[in-house]
Amino acid sequence: MNPLYNQMFNPQYANQAYLQQLHWQQHDAEQRQEIMNIVKAIHDYFDAARKITPEYQQMAFDACIAAVVAEMSRGNG
Repeated sequence: MNPLYNQMFNPQYANQAYLQQLHWQQHDAEQRQEIMNIVKAIHDYFDAARKITPEYQQMAFDACIAAVVAEMSRGNG
């Protein structure tokens, strides 16, 4: 392999602080996107809930609570 290539791309020669900053920025961007996804899901939930007629609201509530319990039992991650 080309020695110049090794010097340019070998982590031994890379600025570790810069690489950590890049990693953190990528992680931060991914987490912010997930937050946006959660907010959209909540909006979608309420949009759907508004469409439920009163006679089905208890059934919808029970199903949603069951889903929350199932998700909580899965743990975080």
